[in-house]
Amino acid sequence: MTNVLCWPLEEAISRLEAEGFRVELTEAKPRKETPAGQRRVVRQAAEDGVCRLAWSNFKA
Repeated sequence: MTNVLCWPLEEAISRLEAEGFRVELTEAKPRKETPAGQRRVVRQAAEDGVCRLAWSNFKA
């Protein structure tokens, strides 16, 4: 499995699905509100063909 930490969310999903994983998403809320920007992967875990990604907004 490819390590997709810090990748843009859409690219990470595409790569993992191409590797045969089913992807589940969760938003990780920062302590301080961040204006909508680029969504990036902040956590990744895989088990039984399912990859769970947590993402958060980063300033573009």
